[in-house]
Amino acid sequence: MKGVILVAGQGTRLSPLTDHLPKCLVLINGKPILQYQLESLDRVGVQDCVVVVGYKEQQVKHQFGPRFGNVDLTYVSNKHFRDTNNIYSLWVAKKHLVDDIVLLEGDILFEHHLLEDIVHSPYSNIAVVDRFRSHMDGTVVLSEKGFVTSMVLKSQQSTDFDYEPVLKTVNIYALSQATMRECLIPALDTWVARGLTDQFYEAAIAQLVIQGDLQLAIHATGRRKWTEIDTIADVHRAEILFRDIS
Repeated sequence: MKGVILVAGQGTRLSPLTDHLPKCLVLINGKPILQYQLESLDRVGVQDCVVVVGYKEQQVKHQFGPRFGNVDLTYVSNKHFRDTNNIYSLWVAKKHLVDDIVLLEGDILFEHHLLEDIVHSPYSNIAVVDRFRSHMDGTVVLSEKGFVTSMVLKSQQSTDFDYEPVLKTVNIYALSQATMRECLIPALDTWVARGLTDQFYEAAIAQLVIQGDLQLAIHATGRRKWTEIDTIADVHRAEILFRDIS
């Protein structure tokens, strides 16, 4: 299994921390966000990781170099990070994605046990989810019998959207080699060819689910800790939540 981490974005909501620093290098209890993620990949035995960089990419490369622990790092650059979204970041790395992958966004902290769960799951395609709470923001899913039936991106959630039955995506996915080769990479090619580079990659995944081309199992976080870091308040919340995790 190969890790893929998307860290190209500018992280403007974390200003002033990100004025001179890429978001993935923001410190949580003295350690960069990306370091937590690479440590988790290392602990579960993932030996290769693709890091898609963009904003202040040289800082990321200088910080971590070609290898972290037992994990070989390959950097792919999204040169158009200012004008594109993460669907484009994933697409520019497509030649490295013909493997089973675990896909992470570069602004989440989580217990490494979450990765252990999905690495040892009997399912090939997995979305990690949590129960929805009022402070959460972003893509949600509806599910039935342990599988995603639909994904609703933030832009599709109206003011009267019913959050009661939904689950929040954690932005951790496991996707099989066959899914990448036969479904997701062709879908990314189509979206990019249509000029839809300002979209989230979850839009492409959502379409595959609706079309019946992708059966996506859900894995609930349960008691596993995780948090997304978008704002200064999120940084403070993360430092409290992960203060006992080295």
